[in-house]
Amino acid sequence: MTDMIELLTTRFAEPIAVYRDLLRGLAATGEPSYRQSVLLDTHPVEGPSLTTPHLRIQVSYSYQDADELGSFPADMRPVCVRIHVQGYPDKYPDRQAAGSDLVHDYPAVEPEAWARAVLGRQWSDYAYQMIRRTDVDRRMRTNLSYTQPLFVVFVASDGTPVLAPDNIAWNRVWLKVIDARKLDPDPESKALRDHIARVGPYAPTAGIRHPDTESDGGWRLEVTGVPLDRLTDTAAETVRALRNGIRVRGRIAKQFRPIRLHVELDHAVVYFKWARNPNTFAVTMYPPQTGDELAGPPWHTPAAVAGTMISRWQEELCTGLLVRGTRRRDGDTIYISAPPSDPVGQDYWVSEVALHERSGVWLAREGLDIDRPLEWKNAGVLAVWIQAKVNNAVGRPYVGHAAARWSGEATAHLEVLETVPGTAETVAAQLAHRITHMLADLGAETITASVENEYFTELGYTTRPGQSGMVLDVASMP
Repeated sequence: MTDMIELLTTRFAEPIAVYRDLLRGLAATGEPSYRQSVLLDTHPVEGPSLTTPHLRIQVSYSYQDADELGSFPADMRPVCVRIHVQGYPDKYPDRQAAGSDLVHDYPAVEPEAWARAVLGRQWSDYAYQMIRRTDVDRRMRTNLSYTQPLFVVFVASDGTPVLAPDNIAWNRVWLKVIDARKLDPDPESKALRDHIARVGPYAPTAGIRHPDTESDGGWRLEVTGVPLDRLTDTAAETVRALRNGIRVRGRIAKQFRPIRLHVELDHAVVYFKWARNPNTFAVTMYPPQTGDELAGPPWHTPAAVAGTMISRWQEELCTGLLVRGTRRRDGDTIYISAPPSDPVGQDYWVSEVALHERSGVWLAREGLDIDRPLEWKNAGVLAVWIQAKVNNAVGRPYVGHAAARWSGEATAHLEVLETVPGTAETVAAQLAHRITHMLADLGAETITASVENEYFTELGYTTRPGQSGMVLDVASMP
């Protein structure tokens, strides 16, 4: 194989150099360079097979954040880089022309050589080849996503390749993947080879796992209420699938951390934390009780019902359900259900102010005072800065802004809330609402506001005897 790798590295030296630069940049920034992506589109790593007549090979890549795939060291920000090696008949001028007419059976040494040539020796030392399920419908065996050789390497933000953690969830890397084969490191990589010989092809995670996870990398989850054996078979199977699904890190969102699943005969309640918000939230599902209650896809099996519910929560929570949904506080928990009515078009749009050397100049042009947010930004204490603009095709003009600063890890001060004269009062209320919830998600436990107003009262702020302004205990907000 060494001869094949050297031949490919020489033959495709220019596009491979672009590939490696792109992948290093991807690891550092979390996204590929547009310019380098265009170069690879026009000069791909693609050419005749070294082992099989009338076969051509193309190498492509994909990627995903790896943080939630297993337990990596804190602050590593690893990226999972996927290398796809695809073979197609040489009657086609290129891979795009071949479409789905691909060749699936050729010597296994070939795709590994192409992958190693692109990755280079150091990254190849840490790479794995994916192993897929075999017990699938025969139609899947000719499906591109199932049969194409796939190689994976995990890379830290500084470009250093790392071993997969020992609780890696391979099934979340690609379709039908159940395991992986570690590629043999170069003979000169003695330390890595010694590690593999001593403890295996994975990085131990016992000392670095998130304190709220189990050894398999999933969230630690307390189950309370009615024992599952008291439920109907259909309901119990649905609740088990729900339990297993919400334990998967990142399945719903990175901000989501389940802490308890409470089971009753006719419903189940998921209690969870969101981002750094000090509140506990809860959502409810009603599992089917019998098979007769199962509808067609995606509600055709108990597992499908649970999976569909989790996907719905994923979409809703990631698009602001905690803010726009119906909220009911009971003690330390805020119960979330569907919004009280269908959303209507908003006249104004609120977004974060981009932070750079010219932050807020467009707000100043509208007569808004940006001195304090800039001062806080330069001092490193700016917590949140948001802006409001007319919701039209051009997103202009800007009509208001709000900003808050930190005075400690959990105390924020909302001291800027300003709108352009003549702007509807609802804009200030919209800004106050958005910034309060953003501060809560950032971990604020106490928020002070420099003004008194009814829309602050609606958010749970109270007056401060003997002091101006208002204060919010986030753990008591409605």
